[in-house]
Amino acid sequence: MGNTDSTTKEEQRILSQPQTGEASEFYWACRNGNIEKVKQLLPTISYEDLNRLESNGSTPLHAASYSGQVEIVRLLLHKRGCRRDRLNRHGLSAYEEAFSDDIRQLFHRPAGRNRFCDEDEGEQEDVEKMFQVTVKEDEKEEEEDDDSEELFEDKWLQQRATSKEIENAKIFLGTATRLTGSKLVRLLLADFDKDFSQGKLKEDLNEMLAEHVTDENPEYDKCRALVTKAFAENRPEHLLRLYSLETGFYRALADDVEPLITPLYILLEKLKPRYFQGVSYRGVKMTAEDLRSYRWALKKKGAIQTQTFCSTSLDRSVAERFAGTTNMNDEKQSVLMIFNFAEKCDTAINLNKLSNELPCLSEYENEKEVLVFPATLFYVTHIEEGTNCMTIYLKNIAVPKIGLFRALKRVYDTEKWTNDRIY
Repeated sequence: MGNTDSTTKEEQRILSQPQTGEASEFYWACRNGNIEKVKQLLPTISYEDLNRLESNGSTPLHAASYSGQVEIVRLLLHKRGCRRDRLNRHGLSAYEEAFSDDIRQLFHRPAGRNRFCDEDEGEQEDVEKMFQVTVKEDEKEEEEDDDSEELFEDKWLQQRATSKEIENAKIFLGTATRLTGSKLVRLLLADFDKDFSQGKLKEDLNEMLAEHVTDENPEYDKCRALVTKAFAENRPEHLLRLYSLETGFYRALADDVEPLITPLYILLEKLKPRYFQGVSYRGVKMTAEDLRSYRWALKKKGAIQTQTFCSTSLDRSVAERFAGTTNMNDEKQSVLMIFNFAEKCDTAINLNKLSNELPCLSEYENEKEVLVFPATLFYVTHIEEGTNCMTIYLKNIAVPKIGLFRALKRVYDTEKWTNDRIY
C-alpha cells in the first residue's frame, strides 16, 4: 500500500510540474518511430516501466499514438498488453490522442468479437444464461394461448412463481446489497467464515484468472496488476476494467459470476457517480422458442432477471450492427433489446468517461459500454415485430434502499422461520 501511495504522489507531482523534453530511451524510441529499438527493449522492460508516467507527463503509448506510429502502437497493445487507461498531463488517454483512424482501430476489440450481441455459441454468452423469465402465478390462471402448456415446460420460466415473487426479489436484492456493502457485517462474516475475507476473495479471483489467462497471454501482466490494485486500494474500477479485457476470463464468468460479483458488490458504493440512468442497447439472436417466452412474459406481466454480466451500449448502432438482420434460412431471429433505466440503477454501471476525474473504465473506449450486473430486474413492456429485426423493450425494476437494521432483521426473521419449519 505504501508503494502505491508513493507512486501516486510522484505521478501527481509530475502532472502538476511536467519537465518538457525529459523522458526515457524507450519513450523516445516510441515517439520517433524507432521500431528496431522498441523491439529490442520491449521484451526486457518491466510491466511497471512500460506503463510509467514519464517526467514530461506522458507515456510511451501516448507518444506512439500521438505521432502516428502504427506498428509501435500495435506492439505495445497486442504484444505486451500496455495499459490504455493512463491519462497524460492534458487529461487525455492514448486513444483520445490517436493521430489517425488507423491508430484508433488498433484500440478496438478484435474483429469478430463483440459483447453487445449473443450469436456464436462458442464465443458469446448464451441467451439462456443471460436472462431468466419469471411469470406471476395469478396471471397463469387467465385465458391461455393454444401453446401455453408447452410454454409452461420452458426451462426459462418458473412455474412455482407467486404474485409476490417479484416484490420479494426486490426486497431480497436490496437486503443483499445493503449487507454486502456494510463494513461491519463483512468484518463479522470474515470472523465466522473465511470465504468472506479479503484474502479469500482475492485468492478466488486469481484462481479463475490462472485457469483462463495464462502467462503466455499478452494481457497476463495487466490482469494480475488490476487484481492487485483493486484489493490494495479497495477500488472497484480496476475490477470493471478486468472484466472488459478480451480474455477467456470474462467468458468463464457466464458459468460462475461469484469471484467477480462479490468484491464488486462489497465496493459498490464507490461506483455511485457511475450508477446509470437512461437507455442502453444489446443485440441478441433468439430461437422461436426463446421469443415465445418473451411474448408470454409480456402478456402475463412477467419479469426478466439477468443471470450473469450483460454488456450493453449507449450507442444503438453498435448493437444493431452486431445484431444484423434475419434471413429466410436463419434458425435464429435478430433481436434488438432496449433497456430503459428510468431511475439511477446501482447494478447498471456506466463505464464511459464522465469527466477527467471519472475516466473510461472499459478497455475499449469506442464501445460506450454500460455494464448490467447479475440479478438486475426488468419488465418486458413491448415487443415490436419486424421482418429483419425484432425489438424487445425492457424497463428496469427499481430495487428499494434498505437500512442496515431492516436488512439484519430480515435475515433474522428468515433464519427463524427456516428453523421453526425444520424443528
